[in-house]
Amino acid sequence: MKLTDNVYLVGSGEIGLTNQYDCHVYLIDGGSDAVLIDAGVGIESEKIRKNVEKYVPWNKVTRVICTHSHADHSGGSKFFQSEGKEVWLSKEEYNWMTTCNEEVEEALRLAISSGGYPEGYEFSYFEPDYLMSEDDIIKCGDVELIPIHVRGHSPGMYCFYMKTKEKNTLFASDFVFNNGDLGLLNAPGSDLACYRKDIGKLSGLEVNALFSGHRLFLLENGQAHIQKAIDQLSKVFMPTTF
Repeated sequence: MKLTDNVYLVGSGEIGLTNQYDCHVYLIDGGSDAVLIDAGVGIESEKIRKNVEKYVPWNKVTRVICTHSHADHSGGSKFFQSEGKEVWLSKEEYNWMTTCNEEVEEALRLAISSGGYPEGYEFSYFEPDYLMSEDDIIKCGDVELIPIHVRGHSPGMYCFYMKTKEKNTLFASDFVFNNGDLGLLNAPGSDLACYRKDIGKLSGLEVNALFSGHRLFLLENGQAHIQKAIDQLSKVFMPTTF
């Protein structure tokens, strides 16, 4: 599904594009290079490949950039590595995934019990090909992605900001959604205090397109929805979540 001049939705369980447990998976076509934002859950990953091939040759995709390590966003990483694609993850999230195993597994158990993954699902731990930091500017052909470290949903989550002639785009993953809803979870790694500290990083970006990891994506006025999230966290009441 084409969303903008260089962004396509190639995976999504919610609208039936790919496996029902996949997050939204985005393809960015930078002309001479292409990257995927997130890897999906790792079930029927070949469906994501088939959707990519509707828009660009498969060998044009060089990397899968995972916003965080939750299974619906990174469970397909090993599949893409087996296809010759690099998988990138933030160094903060990799540290969480590898040193806090009991908490990671508890969060997965809670997600399975909530229907987020099928019974018996096992997460495929993976070794990233590159560990990102906020200092990186990620080049994809003619476009650049600016990583923004935002804690609250997961300790090492990154959003990615892309500025083009057409519009300003934020790949917001599970940090912020339409109508200002947040991705706060009742699970290890999710933290309301961290949300309050980091939400301000998304202020003033003049975002048009807001491409979150689930639910409705927005082609215009994304910053207004981000501002609703910022406003929620300036009050004493519990914020609304996705």
